[in-house]
Amino acid sequence: MIENLRKYTGLIIVLFVLVLIGFLFMDTSTMRSGGGGRPYMKVSGRTYTDKEFSNLGTSAYQLTQSLAQSGDFPLYTFLFGMSGDAQSQDKAMENFFANRILLRSAKEQFGIYPGEEEIDSFIRKLRAFTGPNGEFSQEAYRNFIEKGIGRLGLTEGDIRALASDVIAQAKLAEILGAGLTANRDAVAKNSALGGQRIAVDIARLDIDPIEEKIDPSEEEIKTYWETVQDAFKTPEKRKYTYLIAKPTFPAEPAEIAALAADATEEAKAEHEKAKAARASEIAEKRRKAQLETGAKADDFLYQLESQKDISFDKLAKKEGWELKTTELFALADAPAELKTALRASSTKGTAADELFRMTLTSDPLSKISPAIAIGEDEWLIACLDETEKVRVQTYDEARAEARARLIGEQAAAALKKATEEASEKIKAALAAGKSFADAAKEAAITIETVSLPEVTAGYQGDTTKVPSGLFNAAKYTDPGTLTEPVIESDRAFIVHVGKREIVKQENSETALEAEIRRAAETNRIAAFNSWLAAKTEAAGVETLYNK
Repeated sequence: MIENLRKYTGLIIVLFVLVLIGFLFMDTSTMRSGGGGRPYMKVSGRTYTDKEFSNLGTSAYQLTQSLAQSGDFPLYTFLFGMSGDAQSQDKAMENFFANRILLRSAKEQFGIYPGEEEIDSFIRKLRAFTGPNGEFSQEAYRNFIEKGIGRLGLTEGDIRALASDVIAQAKLAEILGAGLTANRDAVAKNSALGGQRIAVDIARLDIDPIEEKIDPSEEEIKTYWETVQDAFKTPEKRKYTYLIAKPTFPAEPAEIAALAADATEEAKAEHEKAKAARASEIAEKRRKAQLETGAKADDFLYQLESQKDISFDKLAKKEGWELKTTELFALADAPAELKTALRASSTKGTAADELFRMTLTSDPLSKISPAIAIGEDEWLIACLDETEKVRVQTYDEARAEARARLIGEQAAAALKKATEEASEKIKAALAAGKSFADAAKEAAITIETVSLPEVTAGYQGDTTKVPSGLFNAAKYTDPGTLTEPVIESDRAFIVHVGKREIVKQENSETALEAEIRRAAETNRIAAFNSWLAAKTEAAGVETLYNK
């Protein structure tokens, strides 16, 4: 046996070296994030863990949000398409995850495989990575990877995977919407409607005088509360122990001495060079200190994950972190320090918003937040100590709010009725040849009417006197008649259309072609969203973390 091994000594050495190189170049970040995880969601019969959800759901959602903020339409389309009709951010993230899983399955089904060059081209066109000259900036891209997504537990590969999915969504929409052409005549008519000039008269009724007259009895309030008491709930409260990691910046180098007034041009150039070198040295030292702090925060979380016998408090004290503990608090009443804004590259909001997004599972590590980037250069890590769950309020607790809601509902109904009655009176007065202003007075409307000779699609009026969306309310109404009453939360408007005229626009054909292209794009997006909704329903998406 030994003799046989001796024959292949060289081969064994080569294999050993290859294995060693493999370990040296292994992406250790994946080692930290790997390893099990708790069941979180089921999509198409397959169970996904909380760690998979964090990577492809929560973190990827925040990454897409961050990139889309620069104004790239494909990213907005992807974000809204994947989020579905969610009514909360948590639900949006769940939809985003499940729909992304379904999209990846569709990529295989339809044979959509974006190539590396295509992905490169997409990334290089993103506005988030554009430099001052309007071109792709490698520095901006690197800074985003090194500083912008580390807190999310993501890497450059995750950006490329996201780009691949965004490209695939656009291609799949083209396939699904291939037979849906925009009707030219319908688009032209809609475009013409959008190019109108409309003359209107407006009367307004406010809700305040109506509300002042409403005074429900105690019995009415209690009966109302009993009917909808589930609507009156206490807010969730949480208690945290947390630390804030702040970089320690080294002392700055001495200031560069001022130049003499008669300094030569050469001396001035050297002086500017020295000032630039000093500024660069300070910036580099600050950058290194920030990176060191971020790495220390990451290492802290890694130790918590890998050393099951050590607690958050003990490890924090061991590392020399200062710990603070809150009382139970609702999100709206978060301590001042936890209201610190998230860093610009993060999701909008505060540290408290991020902490209340934490979902508690049976895994003890779910009580530990990720390293949250806050302020200019700080990281917050928190441990959830206690939760006071939402509960239905007692009548005494809910009475004030129940009374206010009851009055609001009764006032809204009364406002609607009063507007409809006033509209009928105004119609009769107009038919009798009265002016709109006189007709409004006869209908007991005391607020002065407003006349606008030219309302267009781009009209930006004084919304204290006229309704928002005035053009859309009037654009289908025949001249000489009233629109449907425009009811808002605290007021109502009666709008009379005096005349409407179509304005011929310059380059109308060019504008029409652009409208047709937009309509076709809308059709493609609608086809994709319809297909995705059907796939989601068939997939039987199920959340598991509460079970």
